[in-house]
Amino acid sequence: MDSSSRAATHRGRGGITRSRAARLEELQKYLFILPALALFATFVLLPLGSALYFSFTTWDGLRTPEWVGTRNYARAFADTIHVRSYVNVGVYILGTLVVEVAFGLLMAVLLASDRLGFAFMRGLFFSPMVLSMVAAGILWKYVYDYRTGLLNEALRAGGLGDFAHPWLSDPGTAMAGVIVVSGWKYAGFFMIIFLAALRRIPTSLYEAAMLDGATALQRLWHVTLPLLRETTIIAVLLCVTGGFAAFDLFFTMTNGGPFNATEIPTTWIVKQAFDRHNMGYGAALTVIMTVVVGVVSLAYLLATRRRHAVEY
Repeated sequence: MDSSSRAATHRGRGGITRSRAARLEELQKYLFILPALALFATFVLLPLGSALYFSFTTWDGLRTPEWVGTRNYARAFADTIHVRSYVNVGVYILGTLVVEVAFGLLMAVLLASDRLGFAFMRGLFFSPMVLSMVAAGILWKYVYDYRTGLLNEALRAGGLGDFAHPWLSDPGTAMAGVIVVSGWKYAGFFMIIFLAALRRIPTSLYEAAMLDGATALQRLWHVTLPLLRETTIIAVLLCVTGGFAAFDLFFTMTNGGPFNATEIPTTWIVKQAFDRHNMGYGAALTVIMTVVVGVVSLAYLLATRRRHAVEY
């Protein structure tokens, strides 16, 4: 065999070796993600598939399910309380966007400095996050109590007893009371998210703006807020999806009352599936909520997408 033949054979063997190495590397990638895929299939896809099947049946959780087709879905769209629950959760989400995301951003801007005492104030503002939502709901339920609640007692002590009110028993104020508690709990969480983003903004941008004569408000509007756009998009998405997933706070404070004024999809699903043993109908409501959340999230991401993100 001449030298040119040996060189060709060596190149061929080298190509085969590299091809095997590439296939092995590709296989390793799939092996690394296999545990995550298995968990996702077990705890997300399988329950969702089961809910989809049971949504076409009538089932009390014990007896054999009976196929009823789309009857549960027709019932869901004719259910006035179910429809109202989406209106209620929309109001709740809009309220939490203000008291959680907007207020969290405000606190992040005000407390971003390393001045003496600011670290303590940030920790104090974040501290409600260490409480469970159930504990926070029970705590604030006592705060709102008409007779002995801290809020009404403070109003009476300040000579404003005429403003004392059964906050959670009035359909006009119950949702606002829940929104305030949600903001008290989660505004600190969003403050931390925005603080992390603020620390990434170069100080040279602010210095350049000051040299151009920009006021503090102008620096906020033209420098800070544009560079926080991507963080704000994520924060709003977290707030919206978290609003649809809310349950424990409503269950603890109002359980959907009074007169369904704070009924949201999750509380109505639990009542139908577990309190009234309408598992098939509850599964249909679950599928509908999953589709709604997916559509809202996708539409939001598409609406806020842009080709060129700000780099800093």
